[in-house]
Amino acid sequence: MTSHAVSTAVIGAGDWGKNHVRKFHELGSLKAICETNPDVAQKMYDDYGVSNRSFEEIIHDPQIDAVVLVTPANTHKELGLKAIEQGKHLFIEKPIALNTPDALSLTKAAKDKGLILMIGHLLQYHPCFEKMKELVHNGELGELRHVHSRRFNIGKFRQEENVIWDLGPHDASMVLSLINDEPTSIRTSASSYLLPTVSDFATINLEFKNNINAELSLSWLTPQKEHRLIVVGSKAMAVFDDTLEWDEKLRIHRHNCAMEYNKPAVLDRDMEGEAVKVPFKEPLLNECATFLTCIATGAQPPSNGEEACRVIKLLEEADPAIKTETSLSQAS
Repeated sequence: MTSHAVSTAVIGAGDWGKNHVRKFHELGSLKAICETNPDVAQKMYDDYGVSNRSFEEIIHDPQIDAVVLVTPANTHKELGLKAIEQGKHLFIEKPIALNTPDALSLTKAAKDKGLILMIGHLLQYHPCFEKMKELVHNGELGELRHVHSRRFNIGKFRQEENVIWDLGPHDASMVLSLINDEPTSIRTSASSYLLPTVSDFATINLEFKNNINAELSLSWLTPQKEHRLIVVGSKAMAVFDDTLEWDEKLRIHRHNCAMEYNKPAVLDRDMEGEAVKVPFKEPLLNECATFLTCIATGAQPPSNGEEACRVIKLLEEADPAIKTETSLSQAS
């Protein structure tokens, strides 16, 4: 089976789902959609000639190989398990679920059926992040010391999930992928300004073995959009700024920080940095194509169920609204 032979149906064609509809159509894979808004469904038909069908029709159609869930997170477990039960490969937009038991049940169900389960941790498929991960893992930055992510924007505000669950999955996924370990300590500072029960700003501090730490800053209440990931190594620092033009998104800054006259000092630094050339490839298209390729080959995607469960465990520990008795060691 080639990727072009894989047929998909997208469940939810709204603000973000319409992008999945467009990309799977571009890849020649789109078979159907399930959309409750008739105006949206009509537009999808006008643009792509794709029929709007019920969820039950889709999962019982033997000609559809895979289901793409772009629905609210609190529906993922129920809809996902139904799709897996009918033998459908499954792509779930992040987060996989809103708690560890639901995430584990989806992961186990897909594994038991021999199906591909992939989660929409989109930045795992961004060529600039893929290159940054390569720089970290091949030692070009030296020993890893610190990772700092900043994901700021104004709105969209949510009521069913807070900023940790809305914005945090992307950054948690990247941090865990870069450090290739699970945190030994998690501390969170969060504030709720608009709704008393929904955090709209949060800072998550993570500690790892080998004196490595990370900080995730998340906000719906910042006037300027900022999507930046900074990695500090003993020999160099790398900055991935997704708001810049493609050729400027990833830069490496080399430095020499050492003791001088019994005091820590910066002996050499590259303030301007060097732009790292990364061939252009649209992240969402790359993500969707990876899903189809994994179905065709049986390979596991970077953001598979196990990876998603690690992200959920981190977010649960980080969310001050969740009272859990599960320790980090037990969760691991």
